[in-house]
Amino acid sequence: MSSFNLSVCICTRNRPSDLKNALNSLYLSTKQVFEVIVSDDSTNNETMNLVKSFPNVKYVKGPKKGLGSNRNNALKYVNGTHVLFIDDDVVLGEKFVETIFSNILQFNEKGKQIFTGIENNRGHLVIPNDTNFLGYQNVRYNDFSNLRTIVINSTIFPKNLFNYVSFDEQLIYGYDEVDIAKNAIKLGYKIIICKDAVNYHFPSIENRDYYSPFKEASRIYVTYKHYYYLEKKYLYAFAFLIVSRMHNLYHLIRKEGINGVISFIRTLNLTRNYIRNFKKKVLVNN
Repeated sequence: MSSFNLSVCICTRNRPSDLKNALNSLYLSTKQVFEVIVSDDSTNNETMNLVKSFPNVKYVKGPKKGLGSNRNNALKYVNGTHVLFIDDDVVLGEKFVETIFSNILQFNEKGKQIFTGIENNRGHLVIPNDTNFLGYQNVRYNDFSNLRTIVINSTIFPKNLFNYVSFDEQLIYGYDEVDIAKNAIKLGYKIIICKDAVNYHFPSIENRDYYSPFKEASRIYVTYKHYYYLEKKYLYAFAFLIVSRMHNLYHLIRKEGINGVISFIRTLNLTRNYIRNFKKKVLVNN
């Protein structure tokens, strides 16, 4: 087990109290982590001052461009063989790392496996669910031997994965875990579930208003991108865009009344920009 070294990356923004709980939980792990990296997108110095009280934690300034970009920023400083990303409002389960690594030992250490545990979200157990046509993660797996999704706060990745793929930096919030999982599968990686490995999530209300406008745009963008570019289902992708926009408008009007039209236009514009920018990137790379 000594040949496996776990780097824990915590991306944070203006949540020093939650972050303190997350950092304290790492010291209670029955298997010691190799290193801890905090990438800070905060708008003040509270987080930086807090991390100073944890001498073994590496503090780095975040890019302040959203969660996808912040995760990639943390990855630049990783020296371990494996990587775990937890949000700043997550508490590491005492036996989580030990349980995952005991499963890793059953496989070739140079293999292409991603190990996902589960999340206890204030008493509700979150397990990987597949995505439906609209991209929502609400489809139960009948067979966990062919997973296509992960629980990001309870997933340990081999570091070598990130030699080939990175988090989409247009994703300010939401669906980055779907995106990275499907890209990894495309590269031949296999997702393995460890139901006994549990982390604890205590969702903070801090930043919810900041992140909220981006989540639906992220879902539409990520789902379209995978239909069109990964699966090459071009007609499927265009049909999805039409249906998803109608669904989004209907949902927002029901929720917000006439103001839902304004929210819809904002989501529409964000999605258009995401898709347009990604197409430009594909053209440049080709």
